[in-house]
Amino acid sequence: MFLKIPTFVSMRCYFFIILFFTLHISSAQEIHTAFKSKQLLKADRFIGVDELDNIFYLNGHTLYKQNKNETLTYSNVKLGAIQSVNFQNPFKIILFYKDFNTVIILDNKLNELTDTIDFTNESLFSYVQFVSPSSENNLWLLADDNKIRLYDYQKHMIKFETQAINFYQEAFTPVSIKSNYKFIWVFSNTGVMQFNEYGSFIKYSTLTNHESVYPYQKGFIYLNHNDLYYLDNNKQYTVFIEPRSSFKDIYINKNSIYNFDGTYLYHYNIL
Repeated sequence: MFLKIPTFVSMRCYFFIILFFTLHISSAQEIHTAFKSKQLLKADRFIGVDELDNIFYLNGHTLYKQNKNETLTYSNVKLGAIQSVNFQNPFKIILFYKDFNTVIILDNKLNELTDTIDFTNESLFSYVQFVSPSSENNLWLLADDNKIRLYDYQKHMIKFETQAINFYQEAFTPVSIKSNYKFIWVFSNTGVMQFNEYGSFIKYSTLTNHESVYPYQKGFIYLNHNDLYYLDNNKQYTVFIEPRSSFKDIYINKNSIYNFDGTYLYHYNIL
């Protein structure tokens, strides 16, 4: 003998089951953050915040490193505008002057740690597009021939180079690179290539409509039309931020998101 469940009961259960899964799926598509702080920042361009809460930013051709106790500056007017700043190693801060095909490395007090590294004189290629740090005394370089090179700036030598980028993916035009001590990522407007520390190609992933992008965990957090998203394994999640602010310059550091809207610097923690 079977127990007959009234229709209204089964419909009610069905409704709650559907509601549960709808809410679950909806929440799974969002990554939430917690607002931490907001502060006034007079900067032309915000670069980022390091592990010791030092804020890096640019005004004109001058780099600033600011904390609660002091503000340090560095400027080299003869080299013009600073294309990129990387402080992944806080004791080896890398400044890239693209117009002069030159890198200068600073210590944690913004004193020059090396002589000017002029790639026109020190290498076989004349025009470097992007620079990013690697381990020890090495730099990742992407030159005008679209090859990635690992360059030892102390020994003034190229350790190895890859095939041209288009060998791995046709019609790929690099717009930026990022790296850590294990990987280097090369971004275009339509996708991203990943290489390991030995320059071996790992994979290509489609990534479109991004304005700023940062590797995060196993995927990427990127900005698209004033909204942040996290892409992991071809699954896209909205990064929910409150209070809302317009995005000018962003920086991702571990579980922190920093956003500079042109006037204020906002800090959020990823939950």
